[in-house]
Amino acid sequence: MIDLGDKNISIRFMDWLVHCLSSKLIEANDIKFQKISSDAGFRRYFRLNTNPTLIAVYAPPKKEKNLSFVKIAAFLKSSGILVPKILAVNFNEGFLIIQDFGDTTFQIAGTSSDYEALYRHADNLLLQFQQLSIVDVQLPLFNKKMILDEVHLFEEWFLRKTLEVPYSAEAQELLNNTYKKLIGNFLEQPQVFVHKDYHSRNLMIVPNGQIGVLDFQDALVGPISYDLVSLYRDCYVSLDPQYVDKKILAHKKCLEINGVIVDVAPATFKRWFDLTGLQRHLKVLGIFSRLAIRDRKMKYLGDIPLVIRYVREVTSAYKEFERFDTWFAETVESKLQTKKWFKGIQNNKAKGNIF
Repeated sequence: MIDLGDKNISIRFMDWLVHCLSSKLIEANDIKFQKISSDAGFRRYFRLNTNPTLIAVYAPPKKEKNLSFVKIAAFLKSSGILVPKILAVNFNEGFLIIQDFGDTTFQIAGTSSDYEALYRHADNLLLQFQQLSIVDVQLPLFNKKMILDEVHLFEEWFLRKTLEVPYSAEAQELLNNTYKKLIGNFLEQPQVFVHKDYHSRNLMIVPNGQIGVLDFQDALVGPISYDLVSLYRDCYVSLDPQYVDKKILAHKKCLEINGVIVDVAPATFKRWFDLTGLQRHLKVLGIFSRLAIRDRKMKYLGDIPLVIRYVREVTSAYKEFERFDTWFAETVESKLQTKKWFKGIQNNKAKGNIF
């Protein structure tokens, strides 16, 4: 029996799976389940012993965007992007059966394969995303309110609840001025289809070598550098900064050649990338803290040192963030050093390259 934390939901899920599999002429008398890793959301995944194997998903409808997942999956599939086939869905209950892409994430493949080839493939796929017609699918806009809502997670969950940094009017003014710069950076960029979580754990290497894409339900229309940041300043993978600089400027050239953007000065594109990354990583510090405190997913604390490194790489590189950089070092990093959990992990994630 699958345990979803509620006996009645678990029974309904089992009954629904048996009914769906039987209706598709798949033997359903002896279903076996293998629980596979959950993600940062509330979804739970189970591999079914069908032939071929399938994935049963429980995605609580009040907490997950199941309708968005199904609609965007159809749009991406029609655009030639490899996404899981959806065999059955019950929107009221949050039950799905989807295609199994296996266990080889981009992150796993990168430790044992030619990572240069993997990133070339991921670059090409990202270019395909960035050329999608945003008129053909209804997506929310990455607007000022959303940008601010995300960075406020940094204040609420990381500064206040994790580090217990007291409120200061002076610090708040500094933060607000920083946010204004980040908003301006988002809105001045060309706006394209943004996957929103285009990183090494959501890209799957399927048996034929293609990249299959997961976790696209939060897709929106946003700045052209956003998914590039997710890929090259991945919160779970550390790459050499010089390699990253080379790759993002090469991607800029591809965007120009394909007419996605007009010619942009390298320094301008790099600033887009860096400041977009700063917004994303401040948000991520809040999200990882919330996952640890609210959801008891403590493993995400182990990824915080790398995210901190990304923040400081940007704030120390731009004169306009000099005050923020000083405040971050003196207030945030000094507070972190008083936390036992941080001392135990800070040398693991932020040191050296994974690939």
